[in-house]
Amino acid sequence: MRLHAIGFGALNLDEFWEVPAEFLSAHGLRLGEEYVRDEAWFHCVYPSLAKEAEMKALDPGGSAANAMAALRRMGFHTGFYGATGGDGVSSLRLGELGSEDDLRIRITPHPAGRCLALIDRDDHSKDRSLVILPNANDLAGSGTPDITYFEQARWVHMTSFVSPDCLRAQTEVARQLARTTRLSFDPGAVYCRLGLDRLSPILRRTDVLFVTEDELEVLTHEKAQDPAAGILFEIGVSIVVIKMGDRGIMAVNGHGSIRQPAVKPALVKDRTGAGDVAAAGFLAGMILSMDLKECLHLAALCASRSIEGYGRSTYPDRAFVETFLKDREIHPSRRAPLSLRHDH
Repeated sequence: MRLHAIGFGALNLDEFWEVPAEFLSAHGLRLGEEYVRDEAWFHCVYPSLAKEAEMKALDPGGSAANAMAALRRMGFHTGFYGATGGDGVSSLRLGELGSEDDLRIRITPHPAGRCLALIDRDDHSKDRSLVILPNANDLAGSGTPDITYFEQARWVHMTSFVSPDCLRAQTEVARQLARTTRLSFDPGAVYCRLGLDRLSPILRRTDVLFVTEDELEVLTHEKAQDPAAGILFEIGVSIVVIKMGDRGIMAVNGHGSIRQPAVKPALVKDRTGAGDVAAAGFLAGMILSMDLKECLHLAALCASRSIEGYGRSTYPDRAFVETFLKDREIHPSRRAPLSLRHDH
């Protein structure tokens, strides 16, 4: 197969703002939560942001996009399937997601998707609220996806959209995808609220599911992790990876669970996208045929590195992975299949 992974998800321009806690409460926003708002809401809130907040960065975003950008920076061959507006082509830095021939991104006349990452300036952990305006992302589900595009990759990594058309397109890809291509799925809060019935066609085909503890409970209506994971195993999920923020990350499969503590970063600037980079680190380990413990360790290290800067500025690179391989004393025969790119 020509590609290590293809992402299928939203493409956003992320705006990083430090705001007072009062700003969040005034707009009904809570730290750690994700919201979808319309254009009118964004139009009303920008004047308040300009007066009360400080913009720290503008960077490309989107969960699957962040994961592919992290994998590509680590040296893997990646692609992407999605949609954006013509106004976002240069700002989204699509080359970070794959070479031009490996991207299937529809350019539309609609504005590019937006995401406000609102960081509480007084919160030492730098937690944030995310507010999303989908815009052109809603058109990623129009047309019929070319299944042969996805089957050229070892992994397809799906994340959430707002539009039901996009979910239908992802469901169709999951149903048709050959078993030679593995599927990872990070449904996020938006999809988990839809419930098991809506997501089961994708879950049935999912090799690795990435969720937070809250998302797992919302999705399965089970507070305890073992029964919740059991429900997902019965549907067809092979591995459940639970992202627990500053308490680490856990993997559960039919044989038990493994927990990896969080790795303390040198400094904390922004936690936005840390879960996406953790997913990328875990998938990197899977691509390199690591065991679950090693995949989790790499995931935790990658997430820790990512929160040391805003956006993608401190994502792990190829040297980071090579150092990990050396430190873990992986047998040289496992290094050869890397096929890392040599254009960095």
